[in-house]
Amino acid sequence: MNCLECATRFQRETTAVSTCSQCGAASCVEHTSVGKATVAEHSPGIPSSLPLPGRRLFCPVCAPENAESLR
Repeated sequence: MNCLECATRFQRETTAVSTCSQCGAASCVEHTSVGKATVAEHSPGIPSSLPLPGRRLFCPVCAPENAESLR
């Protein structure tokens, strides 16, 4: 499997090392970010978000602001 970002933006074939936990796109080391995911919890009058356990891998499109690059 090849990195989607490398294939679409740079027209090169790079082996993927992960898939995005949000959209499922394949990513190489250069385009993979590690971060935490949250889930929105809706209750009357008190919206909140709860952190999910463990780390998540993201592509550049889906990466949250606090995600860290693998490189």
